[in-house]
Amino acid sequence: MSPRAYIANLFAFALSGLALVAALGLSIDGFGLFGTRLIAASHFAPNLRLTVSGDRVTKAIEIAERRDDRVLFVGDSRTQHGLDPDAPALTGVKAYNAALAGASLREQMVALDYALAHEPTIKHIVWGLSLEEFPFGIAASGDYADSPFANRSITSGLLRHLFAFDWVAASAKALLEAPHQVRAPMKRNGVAAFDGVPVEGPRVGARFEAELAGSARELRGSLPQAALQDAQSQLARMLAKLKADGMDVDLVIVPMHVWRLEFFRVIGTEAQHEAWKRELANTVATLAEAPGDGKIRLFDFARAHAFTEQPVLDPLPKSERRFFLESSHFYPWLGEKILAKLFQSEDANLDPSFGTELVPESIDANLASGKSALDAWEASHARDVGYVKGLIRNGERVRGRTLADEDPEK
Repeated sequence: MSPRAYIANLFAFALSGLALVAALGLSIDGFGLFGTRLIAASHFAPNLRLTVSGDRVTKAIEIAERRDDRVLFVGDSRTQHGLDPDAPALTGVKAYNAALAGASLREQMVALDYALAHEPTIKHIVWGLSLEEFPFGIAASGDYADSPFANRSITSGLLRHLFAFDWVAASAKALLEAPHQVRAPMKRNGVAAFDGVPVEGPRVGARFEAELAGSARELRGSLPQAALQDAQSQLARMLAKLKADGMDVDLVIVPMHVWRLEFFRVIGTEAQHEAWKRELANTVATLAEAPGDGKIRLFDFARAHAFTEQPVLDPLPKSERRFFLESSHFYPWLGEKILAKLFQSEDANLDPSFGTELVPESIDANLASGKSALDAWEASHARDVGYVKGLIRNGERVRGRTLADEDPEK
């Protein structure tokens, strides 16, 4: 065989391989971007799509392909897991969850601008906020830089879904599961999809333990105040623009399990958390006089409450459903209660004490009542308090060993 013929055959073989991979990706269409899925709906529901780490490339393409949404959710992974666009409170209203795992406020604003540019029908923003992701820049890790959020083309994103390893591997796994039921991690309208009953038994405690111990290694004391203040200023400017454009915005300080509230108290972050809430309330009050017809509200769900105080070390009552995966992330059925409050559906009357609208006139009383509620929980849950403190100590010991490994002088 001549060199020219060898190269031609090699080239043809490579093209055939790429064509086969592309055909596989299109026939599975695991990420729901091409509209070519051949797997039966009973084995892989058409409103579900696969998800891989990061999810920026997929979500940006998904947003660009959507039409006629009226409500948009933005935030970090807490919003991504817990606020469902198909919740009963939004019956008859088309909505999408554009929240991104690990997204700082700056990245959330990028995603929001991108969504509004592609969907002018959006008129209401539900913005989930958490202190821990609030002050930072856009992370260099993950797939943000490869996504249309960072001005990469949609075409390049579609090609990644057909040929990049992570996406091909996820599609291949879905194909193997298809004869029975695709069980991979999936999303629906941008929100994490949960199949079956929540995890119970010892695995619940293991999740809480791993997550809080990990947080103790990464978070200690107050976050950088200058960065927090800069993020508050950026948020105020964005809210002023949205109000001027006639956009309604509900800022939601998302719920956390009482163990995490206790964690904040023990590591010395509680006062900064309260000051952050106060500054958000002041921002919303100041914007009330700004130009525009948009309405901006602020709700606080990060407080001790029966919903956030569910036991971890003991079983739940038989009729009760677990609300938290671990101390930071809540299930969509708790999110339904949040959305019922925001959209004033009938479910809001089930427990009107869950969630408080924060305004400057009552902020002092609200913060004081939140602190008192945590005091009361501590007084009646000494075992839980001791367990949380133990997790923090264990996390600090691991952190100390890690630092010693990194620092030759230690």
